[in-house]
Amino acid sequence: MQIKNLNWDAMVTPLTDDQGLLRLLAKGKQAAFTALYERYQGPIYRFAWHMSGNQANAEEVTQEVFLRLIDKPGKYEPERGSLAGYLFGIARNVLRQRMEASRLDVPLDDGMLEGEEPELTEDTDLMAEFDHEEKLECLRRSILALPEPYREVVVLCEIEEMSYSEAAAVLQCPLGTVASRLNRARNMLKLKLSKMGCVR
Repeated sequence: MQIKNLNWDAMVTPLTDDQGLLRLLAKGKQAAFTALYERYQGPIYRFAWHMSGNQANAEEVTQEVFLRLIDKPGKYEPERGSLAGYLFGIARNVLRQRMEASRLDVPLDDGMLEGEEPELTEDTDLMAEFDHEEKLECLRRSILALPEPYREVVVLCEIEEMSYSEAAAVLQCPLGTVASRLNRARNMLKLKLSKMGCVR
């Protein structure tokens, strides 16, 4: 039996794994790009938005990430980590370049002296305490005010719900560094939110 005019684009499904989609993308299959875009656009956009605090900037960063992917799909090396980690890494680098150029990175005034460590808090889920829009906005502003290394781990681990190992791959740092940064970020957020009257 001979199959004629096989439409590979029509055969791309949401269940196709990342590697298969990348192979099809490298062959110029538009549907493969669409599937990857639909799979990762939301998380990449949210990461860029939470990191920059600017919707237009987040849209431009997301566009740049996918332009780079479609331009050079073969640049991704699976042995170095997941495709998600690779895309978040591109977004992180693009954001850093933009933020350095526009000086958007504002450190959090957390009331602590240089080198002073905050008292450790219980491992609470800060997100669970926010059930009103104004409190969510308060949290968003507080996250945006965190210094970049702490903001990154909060966005990746708390908002995007990555595991420590996934976040470590994106940030290219040891697992312990992710854990310690996240612990410090939670304490900084708790202090800031308490001062703003957003948490008890």
